[in-house]
Amino acid sequence: MRYPIDKELKSLSIFSGSMVGRLYPVINIGYRLKKCRSDKNVSVRKYSTPGYNGAEISTLIIEPKQSIGDLPCIVFFHGGGFLMSASGSHYQLAKHYVQKANCKVIMPDYRLLPKHRYPVAVEDCYNTYLWLLENASGLGIDKDRIIVTGDSAGGNIASAVTVMLKDRGQNLPRGAMLIYPVLDKRMITDSMKKYSDTPIWDSKCNRMFWDMYLKDQDASGAKYASISEIDHLDFFPDTYVETAEFDCLCDEGIEFTRKLTEVGVPSEYHLVKGTCHGFEAATRSHILEECIIRRIEWIRKVWG
Repeated sequence: MRYPIDKELKSLSIFSGSMVGRLYPVINIGYRLKKCRSDKNVSVRKYSTPGYNGAEISTLIIEPKQSIGDLPCIVFFHGGGFLMSASGSHYQLAKHYVQKANCKVIMPDYRLLPKHRYPVAVEDCYNTYLWLLENASGLGIDKDRIIVTGDSAGGNIASAVTVMLKDRGQNLPRGAMLIYPVLDKRMITDSMKKYSDTPIWDSKCNRMFWDMYLKDQDASGAKYASISEIDHLDFFPDTYVETAEFDCLCDEGIEFTRKLTEVGVPSEYHLVKGTCHGFEAATRSHILEECIIRRIEWIRKVWG
């Protein structure tokens, strides 16, 4: 089926979800060639940080040039179905946050499918988050003003790490910003049933992701995979959710926002009309520009 995707996203709309699902190894080669480098506005440093079961992962810290004093921080978990590396658009978006919100951005390079299944990715990111808390002073970061964010699978990680911090008695972030997040392994929403042939990502691709991510995993032991199934989320910090109109994940974001609102969590929801999953890859679109402005306003409000 053809969808009325905004003309600014025309270059994205030619890629079907099944195409992305088949070609992700090739896509990853291209993504890995795109390095996040310092430029005239930001500095980029690479650290080795703790991962799951004693492993170490690579983590980037992006910060304004000539920053003074402790700055607030965004911990950015990139999307890609737990299959794909961070892309050039992720790096560009991180740099936008650094400049427009005057903060530091931390990007863990968590380990990926198909070799590393649940819970490796979320545990990698959780352990790096603890490293951040322990080393905040030396990194020039105000650990009382941290926001977690992520798109798609990264939104899954951002929400999972928040729950893990609560369960394990650690300090929670000040806010969570979830962009077309993956939140429910049950795949029971209307949009999941409706959008089986949308660009970039669809329900068929989503099923492949869950089957691969939770292969050989006892579903009852996968608490941090499917955050929408957790009953009590009243501890969540201020939360911003953004979904794409023509996306099988759209209703998961809507339902999650409703669930948070019902238990008194300050929540903000935005449906981005005329878009498909992954619209952030259109880095020069007016659509993304408007989204960034709105996100920065929310970020500043949360940090106070």
